[in-house]
Amino acid sequence: MKAVILAAGEGTRMRPLTEDTPKPLLPVAGKPIIQHNIDLIQDFVDEIIVVAGYEIEQFEEYFSNTSVKIVEQEETQGTAHAALQARDLIDERTLIMNGDDIYGSSIKQIKEHETAFAAARADNPENFGVLDTMDGEVKSIVEKPDEPPSDLVNIGCYLVKPRFFELLEDVEISQRGEYEITDALSMYIAEEEVKILETDEWLPCSYPWQMVEANSSLLENIKQSIDGEVHETAVVKEDVIVEEGAEVKEHSVIEGPAIIRSGAEVGPDAYIREGTVLHENVEVGKSEVKNTVIREGSAVPHFSYVGDSYIGKNVNIGAGAKTANLRNDDATVRMAVKGELMDTGMRKMGAIIGSEAKIGVNTSIKPGRKIGFDASVDSGEKVGKNVPSGRTWKDGGVV
Repeated sequence: MKAVILAAGEGTRMRPLTEDTPKPLLPVAGKPIIQHNIDLIQDFVDEIIVVAGYEIEQFEEYFSNTSVKIVEQEETQGTAHAALQARDLIDERTLIMNGDDIYGSSIKQIKEHETAFAAARADNPENFGVLDTMDGEVKSIVEKPDEPPSDLVNIGCYLVKPRFFELLEDVEISQRGEYEITDALSMYIAEEEVKILETDEWLPCSYPWQMVEANSSLLENIKQSIDGEVHETAVVKEDVIVEEGAEVKEHSVIEGPAIIRSGAEVGPDAYIREGTVLHENVEVGKSEVKNTVIREGSAVPHFSYVGDSYIGKNVNIGAGAKTANLRNDDATVRMAVKGELMDTGMRKMGAIIGSEAKIGVNTSIKPGRKIGFDASVDSGEKVGKNVPSGRTWKDGGVV
Protein backbone atom coordinates (compact mmCIF):
# COMPACT_ATOMS: atom_id res chain seq x y z
CA MET A 1 0.00 0.00 0.00
CA LYS A 2 1.14 3.52 -0.81
CA ALA A 3 0.07 6.89 0.60
CA VAL A 4 -0.42 10.21 -1.15
CA ILE A 5 -0.64 13.31 1.04
CA LEU A 6 -2.07 16.43 -0.62
CA ALA A 7 -0.08 19.43 0.61
CA ALA A 8 0.19 21.87 -2.31
CA GLY A 9 -2.22 24.66 -1.36
CA GLU A 10 -1.27 28.19 -0.32
CA GLY A 11 -3.37 28.14 2.85
CA THR A 12 -4.77 31.63 2.34
CA ARG A 13 -7.40 31.16 5.06
CA MET A 14 -4.56 30.55 7.51
CA ARG A 15 -2.84 33.89 6.85
CA PRO A 16 -0.64 35.34 8.28
CA LEU A 17 0.75 32.04 9.60
CA THR A 18 1.28 30.73 6.07
CA GLU A 19 3.10 33.81 4.83
CA ASP A 20 6.39 32.05 5.57
CA THR A 21 5.39 28.41 6.19
CA PRO A 22 3.19 26.02 4.16
CA LYS A 23 0.16 25.03 6.20
CA PRO A 24 1.03 21.29 6.48
CA LEU A 25 4.40 22.29 8.00
CA LEU A 26 2.90 24.53 10.68
CA PRO A 27 3.58 22.92 14.06
CA VAL A 28 0.94 21.75 16.51
CA ALA A 29 1.82 19.92 19.72
CA GLY A 30 5.50 20.15 18.86
CA LYS A 31 5.60 18.87 15.27
CA PRO A 32 4.19 19.77 11.83
CA ILE A 33 0.60 18.89 10.96
CA ILE A 34 1.76 16.53 8.22
CA GLN A 35 4.11 14.67 10.56
CA HIS A 36 1.26 13.66 12.88
CA ASN A 37 -0.33 11.75 9.99
CA ILE A 38 2.94 10.26 8.76
CA ASP A 39 3.53 8.91 12.26
CA LEU A 40 0.12 7.21 12.10
CA ILE A 41 0.57 5.47 8.75
CA GLN A 42 4.28 4.80 8.36
CA ASP A 43 4.05 1.30 9.86
CA PHE A 44 1.57 -0.01 7.27
CA VAL A 45 2.37 1.87 4.04
CA ASP A 46 5.34 1.02 1.84
CA GLU A 47 5.83 4.46 0.30
CA ILE A 48 4.72 7.99 1.14
CA ILE A 49 4.29 10.57 -1.62
CA VAL A 50 3.71 14.24 -0.77
CA VAL A 51 2.19 16.48 -3.43
CA ALA A 52 3.56 19.96 -2.77
CA GLY A 53 3.51 23.28 -4.58
CA TYR A 54 3.54 26.42 -2.44
CA GLU A 55 6.99 26.78 -0.85
CA ILE A 56 7.93 23.30 -2.10
CA GLU A 57 11.55 23.94 -1.09
CA GLN A 58 10.51 23.74 2.56
CA PHE A 59 9.03 20.28 2.01
CA GLU A 60 12.19 19.18 0.20
CA GLU A 61 14.30 20.36 3.11
CA TYR A 62 12.06 18.87 5.79
CA PHE A 63 11.97 15.44 4.13
CA SER A 64 15.56 15.53 2.83
CA ASN A 65 16.78 12.75 5.12
CA THR A 66 13.72 10.50 4.73
CA SER A 67 12.31 8.13 2.10
CA VAL A 68 9.30 10.41 1.47
CA LYS A 69 8.95 11.36 -2.20
CA ILE A 70 7.97 14.89 -3.20
CA VAL A 71 6.07 15.54 -6.43
CA GLU A 72 5.11 19.03 -7.58
CA GLN A 73 1.79 20.55 -8.48
CA GLU A 74 3.11 23.49 -10.46
CA GLU A 75 -0.23 25.33 -10.58
CA THR A 76 -2.90 25.20 -7.92
CA GLN A 77 -5.82 23.72 -9.85
CA GLY A 78 -7.70 21.85 -7.15
CA THR A 79 -7.49 18.64 -5.17
CA ALA A 80 -8.21 16.29 -8.08
CA HIS A 81 -5.40 17.87 -10.08
CA ALA A 82 -3.09 17.61 -7.06
CA ALA A 83 -3.76 13.88 -6.58
CA LEU A 84 -3.29 13.33 -10.32
CA GLN A 85 0.34 14.47 -10.04
CA ALA A 86 1.15 11.20 -8.27
CA ARG A 87 -0.49 8.93 -10.87
CA ASP A 88 2.74 7.69 -12.46
CA LEU A 89 3.90 6.41 -9.06
CA ILE A 90 0.72 4.43 -8.28
CA ASP A 91 0.39 0.72 -9.06
CA GLU A 92 -1.43 -0.58 -5.99
CA ARG A 93 -4.00 0.39 -3.37
CA THR A 94 -3.32 3.91 -2.15
CA LEU A 95 -4.29 5.92 0.88
CA ILE A 96 -5.02 9.55 -0.04
CA MET A 97 -4.96 12.08 2.82
CA ASN A 98 -5.34 15.82 3.21
CA GLY A 99 -2.14 17.46 4.38
CA ASP A 100 -3.95 19.94 6.62
CA ASP A 101 -6.11 17.59 8.69
CA ILE A 102 -5.02 15.51 11.66
CA TYR A 103 -6.57 12.08 12.08
CA GLY A 104 -7.01 9.87 15.12
CA SER A 105 -5.39 6.48 15.66
CA SER A 106 -8.46 4.62 14.38
CA ILE A 107 -7.47 5.68 10.88
CA LYS A 108 -5.10 2.70 10.96
CA GLN A 109 -8.12 0.42 10.65
CA ILE A 110 -8.67 1.57 7.09
CA LYS A 111 -6.01 -0.88 5.95
CA GLU A 112 -8.35 -3.75 6.83
CA HIS A 113 -10.63 -2.80 3.92
CA GLU A 114 -10.15 -3.23 0.20
CA THR A 115 -11.40 0.29 -0.40
CA ALA A 116 -12.92 2.75 2.09
CA PHE A 117 -13.56 6.39 2.94
CA ALA A 118 -12.99 7.80 6.42
CA ALA A 119 -15.66 9.95 8.02
CA ALA A 120 -16.47 11.73 11.27
CA ARG A 121 -19.63 12.90 13.00
CA ALA A 122 -20.24 16.65 12.78
CA ASP A 123 -22.66 18.92 14.63
CA ASN A 124 -22.95 21.07 11.49
CA PRO A 125 -22.76 18.62 8.57
CA GLU A 126 -24.27 21.18 6.21
CA ASN A 127 -20.87 22.91 6.16
CA PHE A 128 -19.09 19.83 4.77
CA GLY A 129 -19.33 17.13 2.16
CA VAL A 130 -21.83 14.68 3.66
CA LEU A 131 -21.70 10.91 3.12
CA ASP A 132 -24.96 9.12 2.37
CA THR A 133 -24.46 5.56 3.61
CA MET A 134 -26.32 2.26 3.79
CA ASP A 135 -25.26 -0.88 5.64
CA GLY A 136 -21.73 0.42 6.19
CA GLU A 137 -21.16 1.44 2.57
CA VAL A 138 -20.93 4.86 0.93
CA LYS A 139 -23.69 5.50 -1.59
CA SER A 140 -22.98 9.13 -2.44
CA ILE A 141 -21.30 12.36 -1.36
CA VAL A 142 -23.37 15.54 -1.18
CA GLU A 143 -21.49 18.84 -0.92
CA LYS A 144 -22.79 21.22 1.75
CA PRO A 145 -26.45 20.15 1.50
CA ASP A 146 -29.29 22.19 2.97
CA GLU A 147 -30.80 18.94 4.28
CA PRO A 148 -27.92 16.57 5.06
CA PRO A 149 -28.73 12.86 4.64
CA SER A 150 -26.58 12.09 7.70
CA ASP A 151 -24.15 13.69 10.13
CA LEU A 152 -21.21 11.72 8.71
CA VAL A 153 -18.90 14.10 6.88
CA ASN A 154 -16.05 13.59 4.43
CA ILE A 155 -12.72 14.21 6.20
CA GLY A 156 -10.40 13.89 3.22
CA CYS A 157 -9.00 10.39 3.76
CA TYR A 158 -9.64 7.64 1.21
CA LEU A 159 -8.29 4.16 0.48
CA VAL A 160 -8.67 3.57 -3.26
CA LYS A 161 -7.58 1.21 -6.02
CA PRO A 162 -5.30 2.39 -8.88
CA ARG A 163 -8.43 2.83 -11.03
CA PHE A 164 -9.25 5.96 -9.01
CA PHE A 165 -6.26 7.77 -10.53
CA GLU A 166 -7.66 7.08 -14.00
CA LEU A 167 -10.96 8.64 -12.97
CA LEU A 168 -9.12 11.80 -11.93
CA GLU A 169 -8.41 12.36 -15.64
CA ASP A 170 -12.15 12.63 -16.29
CA VAL A 171 -12.89 15.33 -13.72
CA GLU A 172 -14.19 18.55 -15.26
CA ILE A 173 -13.49 22.01 -13.92
CA SER A 174 -15.97 23.16 -11.27
CA GLN A 175 -17.81 26.45 -10.86
CA ARG A 176 -15.01 27.47 -8.49
CA GLY A 177 -12.54 27.04 -11.34
CA GLU A 178 -10.88 23.98 -9.83
CA TYR A 179 -10.74 20.23 -10.40
CA GLU A 180 -12.47 18.79 -7.33
CA ILE A 181 -11.52 15.39 -5.94
CA THR A 182 -15.11 14.84 -4.77
CA ASP A 183 -16.19 14.55 -8.42
CA ALA A 184 -13.76 11.65 -8.89
CA LEU A 185 -14.97 10.14 -5.62
CA SER A 186 -18.56 10.17 -6.89
CA MET A 187 -17.49 8.34 -10.04
CA TYR A 188 -15.54 5.86 -7.95
CA ILE A 189 -18.52 5.14 -5.69
CA ALA A 190 -20.57 4.28 -8.78
CA GLU A 191 -18.02 1.58 -9.69
CA GLU A 192 -16.92 0.19 -6.34
CA GLU A 193 -18.37 -1.01 -3.05
CA VAL A 194 -16.81 1.55 -0.74
CA LYS A 195 -16.81 0.87 2.98
CA ILE A 196 -17.16 3.59 5.58
CA LEU A 197 -14.66 4.01 8.44
CA GLU A 198 -15.89 6.25 11.23
CA THR A 199 -12.87 7.75 13.03
CA ASP A 200 -12.41 8.44 16.72
CA GLU A 201 -10.73 11.80 16.20
CA TRP A 202 -10.50 14.37 13.44
CA LEU A 203 -8.84 17.76 13.86
CA PRO A 204 -9.29 19.96 10.79
CA CYS A 205 -6.70 22.74 10.48
CA SER A 206 -8.24 25.11 7.96
CA TYR A 207 -8.49 28.28 10.06
CA PRO A 208 -6.06 29.92 12.51
CA TRP A 209 -8.12 29.27 15.62
CA GLN A 210 -8.22 25.56 14.77
CA MET A 211 -4.46 25.47 15.26
CA VAL A 212 -4.97 26.50 18.89
CA GLU A 213 -7.72 23.90 19.34
CA ALA A 214 -5.71 21.09 17.73
CA ASN A 215 -2.62 21.93 19.76
CA SER A 216 -4.54 21.82 23.02
CA SER A 217 -6.23 18.55 22.11
CA LEU A 218 -3.06 16.75 21.05
CA LEU A 219 -1.09 17.84 24.10
CA GLU A 220 -3.46 15.78 26.23
CA ASN A 221 -1.62 12.69 24.93
CA ILE A 222 1.92 13.60 26.03
CA LYS A 223 3.80 12.06 28.95
CA GLN A 224 6.26 13.80 31.25
CA SER A 225 9.89 13.82 30.16
CA ILE A 226 12.43 16.13 31.84
CA ASP A 227 15.75 16.10 29.98
CA GLY A 228 16.63 19.79 30.13
CA GLU A 229 17.87 21.92 33.00
CA VAL A 230 15.26 22.76 35.65
CA HIS A 231 16.33 25.01 38.54
CA GLU A 232 15.73 23.60 42.01
CA THR A 233 13.33 26.44 42.83
CA ALA A 234 11.23 25.90 39.70
CA VAL A 235 7.99 23.90 39.84
CA VAL A 236 6.88 21.49 37.11
CA LYS A 237 3.36 20.07 37.43
CA GLU A 238 1.57 17.33 35.49
CA ASP A 239 2.78 16.09 32.08
CA VAL A 240 5.51 18.43 30.82
CA ILE A 241 8.24 17.76 28.28
CA VAL A 242 11.44 19.74 28.83
CA GLU A 243 13.81 18.77 26.04
CA GLU A 244 17.57 18.49 26.39
CA GLY A 245 19.08 21.91 25.87
CA ALA A 246 16.08 23.76 27.32
CA GLU A 247 16.39 25.70 30.56
CA VAL A 248 13.79 26.48 33.22
CA LYS A 249 15.17 29.16 35.51
CA GLU A 250 14.57 30.27 39.09
CA HIS A 251 11.06 30.42 40.57
CA SER A 252 9.31 29.55 37.31
CA VAL A 253 6.15 27.43 37.25
CA ILE A 254 5.15 25.13 34.39
CA GLU A 255 1.74 23.47 34.47
CA GLY A 256 1.22 20.69 31.96
CA PRO A 257 0.46 19.53 29.48
CA ALA A 258 3.20 21.65 27.92
CA ILE A 259 6.30 21.25 25.78
CA ILE A 260 9.53 23.22 26.16
CA ARG A 261 11.73 22.57 23.12
CA SER A 262 15.52 22.50 23.00
CA GLY A 263 17.14 25.92 23.31
CA ALA A 264 14.11 27.56 24.92
CA GLU A 265 14.66 29.62 28.07
CA VAL A 266 11.93 30.00 30.67
CA GLY A 267 12.16 32.54 33.46
CA PRO A 268 13.20 33.60 35.97
CA ASP A 269 9.70 33.94 37.48
CA ALA A 270 7.85 32.77 34.35
CA TYR A 271 4.41 31.15 34.52
CA ILE A 272 3.78 28.65 31.72
CA ARG A 273 0.28 27.21 31.79
CA GLU A 274 -1.43 24.21 30.22
CA GLY A 275 -1.60 23.88 26.43
CA THR A 276 1.63 25.77 25.75
CA VAL A 277 4.43 24.83 23.35
CA LEU A 278 7.62 26.88 23.34
CA HIS A 279 9.72 26.05 20.29
CA GLU A 280 13.47 26.20 19.80
CA ASN A 281 15.23 29.29 21.16
CA VAL A 282 12.06 30.91 22.49
CA GLU A 283 12.58 33.21 25.46
CA VAL A 284 9.90 33.76 28.08
CA GLY A 285 10.92 35.95 31.00
CA LYS A 286 8.79 37.21 33.87
CA SER A 287 5.59 36.72 31.86
CA GLU A 288 2.57 34.40 31.68
CA VAL A 289 1.81 32.17 28.68
CA LYS A 290 -1.28 29.98 28.50
CA ASN A 291 -2.57 27.58 25.81
CA THR A 292 -0.32 29.09 23.15
CA VAL A 293 2.14 27.98 20.48
CA ILE A 294 5.22 30.20 20.23
CA ARG A 295 7.48 29.36 17.32
CA GLU A 296 11.25 29.47 16.95
CA GLY A 297 13.22 32.52 18.06
CA SER A 298 10.30 34.51 19.47
CA ALA A 299 10.43 36.32 22.80
CA VAL A 300 8.01 37.28 25.57
CA PRO A 301 10.62 38.67 27.94
CA HIS A 302 9.00 41.12 30.38
CA PHE A 303 5.70 41.33 32.30
CA SER A 304 3.42 40.24 29.43
CA TYR A 305 0.43 37.93 29.09
CA VAL A 306 -0.15 35.74 26.02
CA GLY A 307 -3.16 33.43 26.11
CA ASP A 308 -5.00 31.13 23.67
CA SER A 309 -2.85 32.38 20.81
CA TYR A 310 -0.53 31.24 18.01
CA ILE A 311 2.71 33.16 17.54
CA GLY A 312 5.01 32.84 14.52
CA LYS A 313 8.81 32.85 14.32
CA ASN A 314 11.09 35.67 15.52
CA VAL A 315 8.28 37.69 17.07
CA ASN A 316 9.05 40.13 19.87
CA ILE A 317 6.35 40.88 22.45
CA GLY A 318 7.26 44.14 24.18
CA ALA A 319 7.19 44.60 27.95
CA GLY A 320 3.70 44.76 29.43
CA ALA A 321 1.92 43.70 26.23
CA LYS A 322 -1.28 41.67 26.63
CA THR A 323 -3.38 39.49 24.35
CA ALA A 324 -6.99 39.69 25.55
CA ASN A 325 -8.76 36.38 25.08
CA LEU A 326 -12.27 36.92 26.45
CA ARG A 327 -15.04 39.24 25.27
CA ASN A 328 -16.73 41.44 27.86
CA ASP A 329 -20.15 40.12 26.76
CA ASP A 330 -18.91 36.51 27.18
CA ALA A 331 -19.88 35.69 23.58
CA THR A 332 -17.73 33.48 21.37
CA VAL A 333 -14.84 35.24 19.65
CA ARG A 334 -15.08 36.11 15.96
CA MET A 335 -12.18 36.41 13.53
CA ALA A 336 -11.96 37.92 10.05
CA VAL A 337 -10.85 35.48 7.33
CA LYS A 338 -10.50 36.69 3.73
CA GLY A 339 -12.86 39.58 4.45
CA GLU A 340 -15.52 37.49 6.18
CA LEU A 341 -16.13 37.75 9.93
CA MET A 342 -16.38 34.18 11.21
CA ASP A 343 -17.44 32.75 14.56
CA THR A 344 -14.55 30.70 15.97
CA GLY A 345 -16.92 28.92 18.35
CA MET A 346 -14.34 29.60 21.06
CA ARG A 347 -15.22 31.49 24.21
CA LYS A 348 -11.51 32.15 24.78
CA MET A 349 -9.38 33.09 21.80
CA GLY A 350 -6.40 35.42 21.81
CA ALA A 351 -4.26 36.66 18.91
CA ILE A 352 -2.74 35.21 15.75
CA ILE A 353 0.64 36.86 15.19
CA GLY A 354 2.68 36.27 12.04
CA SER A 355 6.42 35.72 11.97
CA GLU A 356 8.82 38.68 12.30
CA ALA A 357 6.15 40.89 13.92
CA LYS A 358 7.04 43.40 16.62
CA ILE A 359 4.58 44.28 19.39
CA GLY A 360 5.32 47.50 21.29
CA VAL A 361 5.42 47.84 25.06
CA ASN A 362 2.17 48.18 27.00
CA THR A 363 0.10 47.17 23.99
CA SER A 364 -3.22 45.36 24.33
CA ILE A 365 -4.64 43.22 21.52
CA LYS A 366 -8.37 42.50 21.48
CA PRO A 367 -9.62 38.90 21.20
CA GLY A 368 -9.45 37.29 17.77
CA ARG A 369 -7.21 39.87 16.11
CA LYS A 370 -4.45 39.04 13.65
CA ILE A 371 -1.07 40.77 13.40
CA GLY A 372 0.48 40.19 9.99
CA PHE A 373 3.87 38.91 8.89
CA ASP A 374 6.59 41.54 9.54
CA ALA A 375 3.96 43.92 10.93
CA SER A 376 4.56 46.18 13.91
CA VAL A 377 2.50 47.77 16.66
CA ASP A 378 3.58 51.02 18.32
CA SER A 379 3.87 51.20 22.10
CA GLY A 380 0.85 51.83 24.29
CA GLU A 381 -1.67 50.88 21.60
CA LYS A 382 -5.02 49.06 21.73
CA VAL A 383 -5.28 46.90 18.62
CA GLY A 384 -8.94 46.67 17.69
CA LYS A 385 -8.60 45.50 14.09
CA ASN A 386 -6.31 43.22 12.11
CA VAL A 387 -2.90 44.60 11.14
CA PRO A 388 -1.95 43.62 7.56
CA SER A 389 1.45 42.10 6.83
CA GLY A 390 4.24 44.61 6.53
CA ARG A 391 2.16 47.45 8.00
CA THR A 392 2.26 49.39 11.28
CA TRP A 393 -0.48 50.05 13.82
CA LYS A 394 -0.04 53.52 15.32
CA ASP A 395 -2.37 56.09 16.88
CA GLY A 396 -5.33 53.70 16.78
CA GLY A 397 -5.09 52.56 13.19
CA VAL A 398 -3.00 51.14 10.35
CA VAL A 399 -0.46 53.53 8.83
